[in-house]
Amino acid sequence: MRIKHVLVIPMIAIGITIFLIACKRNAVKLEYTNAKGEVPQVGNLIFRFDRSLAKDSMLNVWDSTDYISFTPKIPGRFRWEGPDELVFSPSQPLQPATSYTAKFKNDLFRYSKYDKVDSKEIGFHTPPLVLENAQVVWTMPDQTTRNIVPQLDLLFNYNVDPAKLKDKLSIEFDGKKTEFTPQTVSADKKLSFRLASFKPEDRDYDSKIIIEKGLSPEGGTNSIGETISENLSVSSPYVLVIHGLTAEHDGTEGIIRVLTNQQLSQTDLKSFIALDPDIQYTTEVDEGGMTLRSDNFDMEKSYTLTLKEGLRGRIGGELKEISQHQVAFGELEAGISFTSKKGVYLSKNGRKNMEVKINNVAKVKLTISKIYENNLLMMDRYGYYPGATRASYNEYDEREYYPDYGSDVTLGDIIYEKEIDTRSLPKSGGGKLLNVSQFEDRLPDFRGIYHIQISSMKDYWVKDSRFISVSDIGLVAKEGIDKIFVFANSIKTARGMNGVNINVYSKNNQLIGTGATNADGVAEIVYAKKEFNGFQPSMIVARTEEDFNYLPFNSSRVNTSSSTISLFLARAFCAPACSFCRISSSDFHGNC
Repeated sequence: MRIKHVLVIPMIAIGITIFLIACKRNAVKLEYTNAKGEVPQVGNLIFRFDRSLAKDSMLNVWDSTDYISFTPKIPGRFRWEGPDELVFSPSQPLQPATSYTAKFKNDLFRYSKYDKVDSKEIGFHTPPLVLENAQVVWTMPDQTTRNIVPQLDLLFNYNVDPAKLKDKLSIEFDGKKTEFTPQTVSADKKLSFRLASFKPEDRDYDSKIIIEKGLSPEGGTNSIGETISENLSVSSPYVLVIHGLTAEHDGTEGIIRVLTNQQLSQTDLKSFIALDPDIQYTTEVDEGGMTLRSDNFDMEKSYTLTLKEGLRGRIGGELKEISQHQVAFGELEAGISFTSKKGVYLSKNGRKNMEVKINNVAKVKLTISKIYENNLLMMDRYGYYPGATRASYNEYDEREYYPDYGSDVTLGDIIYEKEIDTRSLPKSGGGKLLNVSQFEDRLPDFRGIYHIQISSMKDYWVKDSRFISVSDIGLVAKEGIDKIFVFANSIKTARGMNGVNINVYSKNNQLIGTGATNADGVAEIVYAKKEFNGFQPSMIVARTEEDFNYLPFNSSRVNTSSSTISLFLARAFCAPACSFCRISSSDFHGNC
């Protein structure tokens, strides 16, 4: 009789198998990410999955949704580059020499049938602290005694606290451990230490530097894991040596920095310099060499810099043979910046053009917001970020420490947005002209000023912003003990404006004085004097039936020397200023 074998599978095993299959089906795989190993301080982090997770309407839009959390926190925004590709763009450089981890959050799966990522924990780090260069420069700190002292310059890739470095640094000069004193007082990439004075000789010296492990950069958490030891050959102070060159270009001006072992003599300096192709340039010397500057440098060209035999240093060193160097500026980093940072006011009757410098950014987004009159003091104190409330400043936004004055407070509203191809903007000197006259204020009944932001459509950290007030009312204020004199003149004609209503607000945003200008454009306002510090004047608001402007005190104070006041008044009004002669206080404020 044949016996049949029957395989009995426990129900619990079947359940586990089904559960594992179901889990597998609900997970997506991370196919690619550049957030691993060493990453640059500035750059986008890319996460590409094997399944679509985003809707088409979500693509190519900056998003503050908490898709991924980073430890330590990284301020920035997300953007879906495709249904399966998420890009995180930091709003500022990552911390130096720091290790990060990334964790996927539930919001990543909001519009999909999946609920987790089948991936190990993601970890990455910024480059470690590195000593990039070390050199000894001969200096003459005392011109009277003409003592020659060697100075050690250490160049790192990050800012380093000189006090922390001093504790871990030892220097040997000519075979002997040498005492030294820091010359750099605050954290910097270049740190200088002056060695003990000694009698120099016309010969080469040997030097050795040792930096013990444990040194970390400012703002970084990872320290140097191994002791750094470097031997340096120090040339005679009576021989001029070229240590090297650096070159940079900001889109307008090119700069070539020549590093030498001692300060150069300025006598007939240009006669020892040759540039090919030849252009007009200026020279500046310092204790570490010289700088060549010119707005005629072409970023796309290379130059040959020749330093001729006989070039001399102030200590007496002389270049023994011709030194020739090839110089290229390379590609500009992406950047956006307004040419003028201080000017807040655009004439209401002018063309409303603003100059902005844009480098290597193909498309930008123009965002214009209106800041309401009753929020001006808050804005001036804390700044403004388009479309943001306290509640919307999540852990990734650059205003992580935004003051908590209410969970749903907003200082203004976005009234205009437009994507712009930068090639369409007219050129102006080294920048582009941005015209802001074409936007329509959709909130004309609410008085206020405007916030202009220009940002890259690709890289969230590449942006700049500024405030503007479109007005013809120019304001100057003279603050006294218990009164304020306000002068209102037309920005276009410089004539005094009659009948301008003036309100004075205190630091605690209370109305403490009102008045109106007379036929000469002058208003004398006695303000309520309180014993509390918060009632000190902080801002002036000026309005007519058709115009509006404001004058914040903390950013508009003017040097009060008599010559400066006269020049300021001449520029602002081109009008008699006899009224000022009768005012005893010395606190001037102005926006013209």
